[in-house]
Amino acid sequence: MMAKLKYDLPTNTFPYKIPRRLNALSVPRRYTYETMEGMPAYTGAGIRKSALSGTTSDRVQDIAWPWLRRLIIIKKQYKNRFSSERLERIDRMIEFANSTLYSKLANCVIDLKKQDAKDLKKKRGWTESEWKKHMDYIGQVAAPKKEFKPPPVQRGKSVPLDVLLPRIEEMTLKPDYKCYKRMSQEDWYRNPEKVAPNALKYVITDRTKQLATPRKIPQQE
Repeated sequence: MMAKLKYDLPTNTFPYKIPRRLNALSVPRRYTYETMEGMPAYTGAGIRKSALSGTTSDRVQDIAWPWLRRLIIIKKQYKNRFSSERLERIDRMIEFANSTLYSKLANCVIDLKKQDAKDLKKKRGWTESEWKKHMDYIGQVAAPKKEFKPPPVQRGKSVPLDVLLPRIEEMTLKPDYKCYKRMSQEDWYRNPEKVAPNALKYVITDRTKQLATPRKIPQQE
């Protein structure tokens, strides 16, 4: 089985092979223009009719419900302002939002018969022990940072100058270096600028003429 070629074969108009990726990139793009023909129909309120007639999945319906805690707070705030029908509608919304999978994963499910407010994640005040721990932590963070200084350098006993002079004289001596010759001073060196005089003469041979002529690519049928 032959491998798939990554390039297109030469043609009569273009006698060279070219990668297929470049051929695909060279194709011009097709631009679309809105002619307002065949557009979706909208209602008077600006809603698509297809959105009203379409069916939604259970996952989308569960996500569409408001948070359970918000519904309960709204019911408590507007208990004396809303009508009984509207409150019944809110109770039905609370039941649906309480039975979704997302409320179970968020640990927000409550017992509607007992109306336990503890199951809802409400903010509660700190106890005395928690407040004490918090203040101890703040005092620990607000304390100045400890500076860890390095220990002082312990120097040895002083030495007289007569004892140090031999070492000082040894350090002031000029070190011995090995001198190397330059490359141009070596015997085997050959200057690249100096070439034989015949090398500068250009003679066209039959071989160079043959290499200079373009090749004819055979056309495939």
